[in-house]
Amino acid sequence: MIRVEKQPEPRPPGFDFDNRVRQPGLSALAELTGQPQTLTRSGRPIGQRAIRVEDLTHNDLRDYPYWTRALDAMHEAYRGICAYSCFYMEPLCGPTVDHFVALSRTGAAQAYEWDNYRLACSLMNAAKNKFPDVLDPFVIQDGWFTLNLVTFQVEAAEGLDEPLKQQVQATITRLKLDSREVSNTHLKWFETYWKPMVPTQPIPLWFLEQRAPFLVREMRRQGRIRPEDAAGLR
Repeated sequence: MIRVEKQPEPRPPGFDFDNRVRQPGLSALAELTGQPQTLTRSGRPIGQRAIRVEDLTHNDLRDYPYWTRALDAMHEAYRGICAYSCFYMEPLCGPTVDHFVALSRTGAAQAYEWDNYRLACSLMNAAKNKFPDVLDPFVIQDGWFTLNLVTFQVEAAEGLDEPLKQQVQATITRLKLDSREVSNTHLKWFETYWKPMVPTQPIPLWFLEQRAPFLVREMRRQGRIRPEDAAGLR
């Protein structure tokens, strides 16, 4: 994992997050807690499920997933990079909206808030689930996680204070960042860079960085990039 810079909530003339996600969501929350709807809409009234918003569950919101409307805007804002695996996701290949503060842990209060969203592949989203032991990509520091370029497994960096090291390791374990699937993806991109199918047409480092930024950061740190790319960095 690398630090993810939180992007501002999208507004017109681009995607209107407030009108497309927040306001319909808040209206649904009002009805779900027995209050009058705040937006006029067609269709049947929403039945009351709880007295307080905090008592609503993920199941209560299943029919009102307005956060999915923000997926294209999130993909663009975060350049298609999964906040947890640090690999690029094609729009048709499983990007999802992860509620960092899970709905099942805090009720629905942050269900329709941009700041609670992280762009995540479906595999990472499912692994994180409702568990609170995953470090937030918005607050981690570069260098807490490293990549072993022999095994291609994600590891906790050496020299971290023990409490932080435990948090990093817990994140690796929870998200299975040291799994065969994740390691093989790192290895595939590494070999694509070093062993291109057409030797005279190697892929540019900038392209690899767009697809696997964590891998490239570790390749640079460990001096595992081509001499001409290293020269270009000076």
